Amino acid sequence: MVQLGLSVLRLMRRHGWRLSLVAGAVVVAGCALKEPPTHSAVVKQALPQGTRIPGTWRAGDRAGEVGNGWVAQFNDPALRAIVDEAIAHNPDLRAAAARVAIAQQTVVVVGSKLLPSIGIGLNARALDDQDRGSTGSTAVFLSAGWEADVWGRLRAQQAAAQAGYQATALDYAWARQSLAATTAKLWYVAIESRQLLALCEQAVDIYTRLSTLVQDRRRAGKVSDLDVVDMQARLEQAQGDVQAARQAYGESRRALELLLGRYPAAEIEVATTYPTVQAMSPAGVPAALLERRPDVLAAEQAVVAAFRNQESAELALLPSFGLSLGGGRFSDTVLSLLRLNPWLATAAVGVSVPVYEGGALQAQVVIATEQQARLVARYGAVALAAFWEVENALAAEPFLAAQLPLEQKSLASRQDAVRIATVQYTAGRRDLLWVSQLQAGALQTEAGVIRLGSTLLVNRVRLAQALGSSYDGTPAAAIGGPLAAASPSAGAGS
Repeated sequence: MVQLGLSVLRLMRRHGWRLSLVAGAVVVAGCALKEPPTHSAVVKQALPQGTRIPGTWRAGDRAGEVGNGWVAQFNDPALRAIVDEAIAHNPDLRAAAARVAIAQQTVVVVGSKLLPSIGIGLNARALDDQDRGSTGSTAVFLSAGWEADVWGRLRAQQAAAQAGYQATALDYAWARQSLAATTAKLWYVAIESRQLLALCEQAVDIYTRLSTLVQDRRRAGKVSDLDVVDMQARLEQAQGDVQAARQAYGESRRALELLLGRYPAAEIEVATTYPTVQAMSPAGVPAALLERRPDVLAAEQAVVAAFRNQESAELALLPSFGLSLGGGRFSDTVLSLLRLNPWLATAAVGVSVPVYEGGALQAQVVIATEQQARLVARYGAVALAAFWEVENALAAEPFLAAQLPLEQKSLASRQDAVRIATVQYTAGRRDLLWVSQLQAGALQTEAGVIRLGSTLLVNRVRLAQALGSSYDGTPAAAIGGPLAAASPSAGAGS
């Protein structure tokens, strides 16, 4: 191999001035890449003409910077535990993490095209002749090739891969936050289901006592058979409601276990009461949302990747330049006798000019251009959807916060009415229909209070997710981490 290197160097000394001149011209002629679209340019192009982002949220002006760690605001240690379990074991999130690793290595693969490729070939052959003995031959060959990125096509591809990796990492960050939010929402839905099941079981006890009371009064001749049958029907209905509530409770627990990566056996322990909710956190301003939410940032990086792909497609119409070096030695028994086993070395500079491709290259430019337009439109859709989610959650918050204490007061009043009516019925001053209607109204109101408490908590989770707040202390958009590879140079090729 030392002799091989000497042969290549000898060739370089003999023709090196020509190769150096060509290579130097290729390096100097390297063109800079275009500047990618700015954030403001993407927003302006993506949103429909006339769409203006207001300075404050229309549904409520809550000044202040959006914080992180929204799980801690619920004062619910059990919630934090199951969110951590979901983050650690959810299969879909593990798949998303694998996609990030794939995108990261794709940057390395695409970037390798900017570097020389070197290969070594070895070959040996033996021939056994019974009359003349054994003969053989060997060959060793070293080759190196490099495509000079004169116009920046390869650098544009590398920049597209890096933007694609960043978009994938941000998608993972959003999947992580969405998983935490979905887990929290299912946790409170499961608590709601458990409380509704307990209420249905309570209703069975209530109607059982009323049914006993009605039967006693029927035997005393104070009520008719109609009262007995009516109350029996209400009891049976309550027993049926218990079965439906048990099914709903099991389904909510199985859904939660599925998120946690557990077998869906409906065995997870669920709290019996809701936590005390703290005051709402600041919501920031709408424009800041576009620079904080991972899914919006991922859509923007997808636009940048499409911009680079479109640039690469246009540069593919230009000539490409390549440099190749090679050398080796072929050894054979007969040639050895004649002393004809030379060391060979070659060097070449090539130019490839696309002349006719059947319209394929132009079609690739059109495809890349339309792909960029599609992703710009998608960015607009993602941004508007993000605004919509925040405005909806903000608008719902004051109504829910005001409705819950009113419903709780109404429940207390209805329960007092049921107590008074039951006493009056026992004394013979009210009929059974009056008591049963009041009791049904009280149970319905209590069910509404349970559902409203869950809705308020779920809306808080929905608002935190919509604002791009992280479930833990790390900003959501930072979960993807920095780019593994350096950003492509916007200057001359080298």
